[in-house]
Amino acid sequence: MPTKYPFGMTYTQWRRTPFRIRHRLMALTINNHFRYWRSCADARCRRARACQDYLCYWRRLHKMPIEDAQRVRAAAAPLAKLLWIGCSKGAEGRQRF
Repeated sequence: MPTKYPFGMTYTQWRRTPFRIRHRLMALTINNHFRYWRSCADARCRRARACQDYLCYWRRLHKMPIEDAQRVRAAAAPLAKLLWIGCSKGAEGRQRF
């Protein structure tokens, strides 16, 4: 059965995952979706062919021109909506993707 949550999680598993862990999983998913590991400065990411550090997304986004960063944020918007599913542990006001 195909799942629409990161790393093959089900809806129940995703809801029970704490917000901070969800945030990390979402960053890794976005990195792998855009295949940022191909040009990553970290050799671990290139060897594993997947992002190993969830902060790579923000480092890359910070270095991009504003237009490119907005385009990436718009493309990642559907995935970012998954963060707020069943979020009941005080995640309001946190930075989104």
